[in-house]
Formats: sequence, structure tokens, C-alpha cells
Amino acid sequence: MGQSRGAMPSLYRVAEYWMSRYEAVFPDLYAYYIGWGEPFCFRCSWLAPVDEAQGSLAAIWGSAGGWLERAHLHDWALGGSNEPENLVPLCRQCHDIMPEFSCRQSAISYVRDGVRKNSWWQFFTDGAFGASAGFPNPPFKVKLLRDAYVRFTEIERLVAAATKGDENAVVRVQKLLGDASWPARPPRLHDRPVTDPDALATP
Repeated sequence: MGQSRGAMPSLYRVAEYWMSRYEAVFPDLYAYYIGWGEPFCFRCSWLAPVDEAQGSLAAIWGSAGGWLERAHLHDWALGGSNEPENLVPLCRQCHDIMPEFSCRQSAISYVRDGVRKNSWWQFFTDGAFGASAGFPNPPFKVKLLRDAYVRFTEIERLVAAATKGDENAVVRVQKLLGDASWPARPPRLHDRPVTDPDALATP
């Protein structure tokens, strides 16, 4: 072991290692579809909210620190190294739930088995942070991301309750959206006036 976490390579160095090697280990990696110009989580494909117009890949991936973390495959506490081959970029949520693997191959399976992140979470974080927001402090990014995920989860549960007919949840979602007509739905048969000829039509 003998290495400190301070000796870990940069996030860009980790990404750079995988750029020419990922297909043999992570054949379905998001990079296959989008390239390497947008930093992403290797497990759920969440895109970090960074400015993609920066001058180099190193700068782009460097600005993703705090949004993405360097996760050990063979866990560092169980004897894994800090070499790039033993590290992958993961979002905070995927890293948080990652077990401590003493077997690199088992960890690779964990990463490969990840499900693409909810697209609404992507929209939520893009809107909440934006590439131009410019949060320079990685620990601050971590806190913002944690808070945003808690908030997003609350909203998901609220919308689920509202769509199942919970009137209190409907009111809260309407306030959240600023739209008193939500959920918009066509009038039911008995909602139409009797004089409406369509009301008598066979559906």
C-alpha cells in the first residue's frame, strides 16, 4: 500500500488513461457515443456541468473535479493502488453506493452494470448549476450536488404522489411549476356540457 490519497493522479489523467483502453474493459462507455469532450460518470453516464468550450481536454476534465470523483476499483483501503488503471470517474451518487471491492474485476462489473441516470436529473443539474456558474472549489461542488440530489429526490416523490391523485401533492407541484392547471388533461365525458355533441359520441 504505502501510498497516500494525495498521490492520486488528476481526474484528467485518469480519463486520459482510459481514452485508448476503455473498449476492452467498458465496451458500452458513454465516450463511445459522445467522445471525451464532456466529463461523465463511467457508471451512470451523468454529464458534469462544466464549460465544454475550454481550450483543452485537460482543462475541461480538470474543471469537473468535485462533480466527478476518482473511484478506486480495487479499494485503496484493501490494498488497491492509486494508478490510473485502478481508478474511474464516478459521480457522487455512484461512488457513495459503491461497495469496497478487493477484486478489481468485481468493481469493473459494478461500473459496467450501472443504469443510465434519469434524464430529468441531468436537466435538473444542468439548469441548477450551468456550465458558466464557475464553482472553483471541489468540496463546495460536492455539497451543492448532495443538496441538489436530496431536493431532486423530494421532487420526484412529490410528482409521483401527485400523479397518483394525492391532492396535497398536486397543489405543491402546481406551486413548484407556477402552473395551476397542472396536470393538464382533457375533460372527461361527464365534465362536458350536455349540449356538447361530442359528449354523446361513442369514444
